[in-house]
Amino acid sequence: MIVFKPNRYLDKLDKIFKTDIERKAPSIALMNNDTIARSMIGYAIITTPYILWLLYKLKKFRWLLFFGLFVVLPYLLLNHFLKYSMWHIISYLFPLFLLCIYHMMLKNSYQNWREPLFINKKDI
Repeated sequence: MIVFKPNRYLDKLDKIFKTDIERKAPSIALMNNDTIARSMIGYAIITTPYILWLLYKLKKFRWLLFFGLFVVLPYLLLNHFLKYSMWHIISYLFPLFLLCIYHMMLKNSYQNWREPLFINKKDI
């Protein structure tokens, strides 16, 4: 049996990614899928600073750099180049789409970050 070192930051990250937003929404919102989508987007935007803080505490600086290059940089570039055009709404939606992809990639990889705890047990 493999025992892992306790890590409260990974536990908090796990709790964020395992939150089912549909159960948190009122039952009236279930009739309207647009409300659920907006609440999921709102949840992602609200939890992103906390996730970035947890990544800093976990010393995952490559993930922080990847966030800057993958989400923040396209937002700044699109916002700058499309500022006065009719495609300005893309400067908001495309980085939000990239944020969702970033969260999915992070969700698929953080589970492998736990370090095993090596204990000598005589009766294994």
